[in-house]
This record gives sequence, structure tokens and C-alpha cells, in this order.
Amino acid sequence: MNLRDIARWDTGALQAVQRSLSARLATIGFVQDRLADIGRLPTWHADAADAARRRFRIAADDLTGEAAAIAVVERLTREMVDAVTHLQTELDGLREAAVAHGMALSDNGDVADVPGPAVDASAAARRDELRAAARALILQAEDLVADAAAVLTRAADGELEPGEVEHAGSGLSAPAPPSNGSPLDNREYWDALPDAQRREVIERHPDWIGNRDGIPSAVRHEANVGRFDDERSRWEAERDRLRESLDHNGFGGAFTDDDAALWYAEQKLRDLGDLEKLVRDNPDGRLILLDLQSGERTMAAFALGDPDTADHISVTTPGIDTTVASLGGMTEEAKALKSETERQLDIAGRTGETVSTIAWLGYQPPTTTGPGNYDVPFLDQNLGRGWLLDSWQSDRATAGAPKLASFYDGLDVASQKPDPHITALGHSYGSFTQGLALQDPGPGQPVDDAVFYGSPGFHANDESDLGLAPGHGFVMRAHDDPIAVVDGFDTLGPDPVQTDLEQLSVREATTPTACGGKTPTGTASTHGPAAPANCGRPATTWP
Repeated sequence: MNLRDIARWDTGALQAVQRSLSARLATIGFVQDRLADIGRLPTWHADAADAARRRFRIAADDLTGEAAAIAVVERLTREMVDAVTHLQTELDGLREAAVAHGMALSDNGDVADVPGPAVDASAAARRDELRAAARALILQAEDLVADAAAVLTRAADGELEPGEVEHAGSGLSAPAPPSNGSPLDNREYWDALPDAQRREVIERHPDWIGNRDGIPSAVRHEANVGRFDDERSRWEAERDRLRESLDHNGFGGAFTDDDAALWYAEQKLRDLGDLEKLVRDNPDGRLILLDLQSGERTMAAFALGDPDTADHISVTTPGIDTTVASLGGMTEEAKALKSETERQLDIAGRTGETVSTIAWLGYQPPTTTGPGNYDVPFLDQNLGRGWLLDSWQSDRATAGAPKLASFYDGLDVASQKPDPHITALGHSYGSFTQGLALQDPGPGQPVDDAVFYGSPGFHANDESDLGLAPGHGFVMRAHDDPIAVVDGFDTLGPDPVQTDLEQLSVREATTPTACGGKTPTGTASTHGPAAPANCGRPATTWP
């Protein structure tokens, strides 16, 4: 299967077959009704009548079997028309885009540059997008052929039953997304699906897409909210199993991890309640990450505004002791940040630009609560095994950074804007995770600005270490922030306030043009040129 095959598919012939099958179904239905009428003649008696009725029933049963097969094939043909039309429309768009960018799209999905000037970085990125989209179309076409062959084989073998036309699997079925696909692969997978298969994925396989970077945020939200009931049932069953296990264990949890597992199961049920409330309280928000399976703690991300259409996007990564219970407070901060950024855009005469702010808890920050912390003295919890020790460790940030880097990439490729302005905001231990994510060696750097506040370090000395342009990395820290104790040991890199990044003061200051002449807080630069004021909050954009 290649792109030429897709272009040559004859949807007109498919539509003619579909109409013929539909007409045959109508004819069979008419004959079945007439046979039933004859069999009900009340004045016809005797052995001949009984024999005739038996023959009518046999004929009617034969027609029912034939109608079942025809109905399934007719549905398959209808779905094929829609799917092929969608593929051909997408292919036409790809070919037009290739020509517009001076590229040639080959039948096997490869993309080549036509003779001319050397390819720059943006052209290389466009070539990668075209190639990923072309190959997604080919994979989708191959899946359509395989599904159609399976249905037609069953019909030919007489394996289709009456009523099967309404069952899942009797027509085209949506393929699973690519295993370990990049955010770009995921977006192209979604774009290649016709509407019917997209709906199938959302309703029957929400776990395929809810946490998959590159999928549209509205789709991820619908899929994740649709998982609430299933996740609650899953964790209620796990809670009940663990309770029963502990009830029948004479030693309690002394020699097993069941007591700790029960604590986390009950916590995840509380997390689900918190997330449901968050969604209810913010009907315009989007739950673009919901993960209760891959870690001890629930991971989630919540967006205000539409990140797929926003000109400016911020992503806040929190630090120690942040859990799903904290997302409500983070969302309120995101509201304030969104409102202030929109106000600053208005002041700068950029009223038409839109903003989305995201609270991202897609990793497991160190915590001072839960099993393992309750088992040691209070002082040891908060010093020996608590935030101070954990803030020196890199394992949680190292595990979370690739996820955050992928999330940034996903925002970029899912955006309907050519180049959305993305700002990374990292607090405390989250700034360390953010710094590692910005140093992820992926293709390109979707993040434009980064702010690190209350940071223990992030293994970087200037913007070049983070893939940022000069003057686009900022550091903030209060003079009495206890995280400075960690900075003094240089465990996670140089002391952030001693680096060459732009240093923003957290003290009050006034600039002549900001905030309508009011006094902002936490905006004056102490290193390099002054940063425009943002009225007390790190902004997603500086006008």
C-alpha cells in the first residue's frame, strides 16, 4: 500500500456497491414480509398448508442469513467510503503543503527537497511533519484493507449472524496508536482517522489517547473524564482486595506491602474525587493528563484556555509535597496568571492574542507524607527523610523530565498556531525537573522562555545550556527561601542566583509603563536589562 494506491481508490465505485447492497436489502425485506403474510392466511388448513408454512419458514430463514451478511457488508462499504474520502482529502492537503514548501512527496511517504537553496531548520521540521503524516496515511490505509478483508472473508464463509451489523468489530475498527510514538507520530495518527474511528477510540479506548502527547487537548479531556467511572471501579476493587487481605493476615502489614498499597489505593480514590470537583468547578478547563497506574501517586495536568489555539501557553511544574490535592490551588494560580497575562497583552495593544495556562503534575515530586514517612519520627520526616534530603536527590526529576519534555513537544505539534509561544515555569524541585526537561536532546526546542523560582538548581549556567535564546531564561528567589541551603552544596548544579540567567527580584519595584502606573511586585531585574513588569506574577509572555 502506498500513497498512489490511496489516491486511486474509486469512492464512486464503492458508493455504487453500497447502493446496490442497500437495494438488495430492501428487496429481501419485502420478500420476507410477503412470506410472513402468506404463512398467516387464516383460512388455509390441512397438511398442504402446514408443509407450505414449513417451506416458507425455511425460505425466510435463508433470507435472514443472507440479509445479515449483506447488511454487514453494506455497512462496511459505507464506512469505507467515508474513510477513503477522508484519506484522500488528507493526502491532497499533504501534497499541496509539500509543493508550497518546495518539497516532493514520493509514493512510499518519503519527502525530498527539490533543487534550490539549502534546507534550514524550519524546512527540516516541515519535512519531518510531512513524512510522519504520509506514513500515518499509509498505515491507516493498510488497516482499512485488513479490516475489510476480515469482514468479507467472514461473510463469504457464512459466519455472520443476524443482528451482527450493530456489534463492534463487524466493520472498520480503529487501529491503536503507534507504540512509543513521538508527539508528532501521535498527532498524525489522529489526523489520519476518520470521524467514526475517532469516536470509537474516545468511547471504547480512552486510555489510548488521554495521556498521549500530540493528541488535541479537547480529545484528551473527553477521554480522561470518560475514564473516571472505570478508574473508580478499579481502585475500589483494589481497596477491597487489600482490606480483605489485611483482615485475614494475623501480622497486619508487618511482612507485606499491603498496608502501604492500601494507603495509596485509598488516596487515589480521594484523588479521583478531587479531580471530578476540579472539572466541575472549571467547566471550560481541560484535563489533559490522568495517570493513576504508572506511579504510587496520581499524576494529572489541567489546562485553562485552549492550548491548541492559544498564542501563549504556560506550563507550571510544581515541587516538593505537591499532589493532586494541590491542583485546585494551582488552578487558581493559573487563573490569576492567565488574567494578568491577558491584561498585559491588552496594555501592549495585543488584545487579540490568546492565553492558556497549564498546571502540570506529570511526575512524582518528593513528599513528606504517606507510607515510609509516617514510620519515622517527625524531625526525621521533615529533615532526614523529608524535603531537605529529597531536594538533593535527582531520581524523581530524572524520571519526570522526559515526560515534561514530551509534554512541551506535544503542545507544540498539537497547536493550530505555526509557532505558539511556550513559557516553562518551575517552582522548587519542579524547577530542577524543568531544567532537565529543557536539556532533553529532542529535535528542536519548543519552549521560548523559562522562569525558575525557589530553585535548588538545574544543572545549567546560562540560556545556551537550556536551548533558549539569550535573555529568555529567568531566576527568582526570595532572600529567606530555605531552599538556599541546598544551593550551597552545588548538588543539583550551580546556585541559580549565581548563574548568567536573568535575575528577577522578588522585592517591590515600579516601572513607568507597567500596570498602568501601579506598583508591581517581584518584577525588577537584578541582572542585565530590566524585565517588563508583570504585576506580581511570573508571566507567560512579556509584551
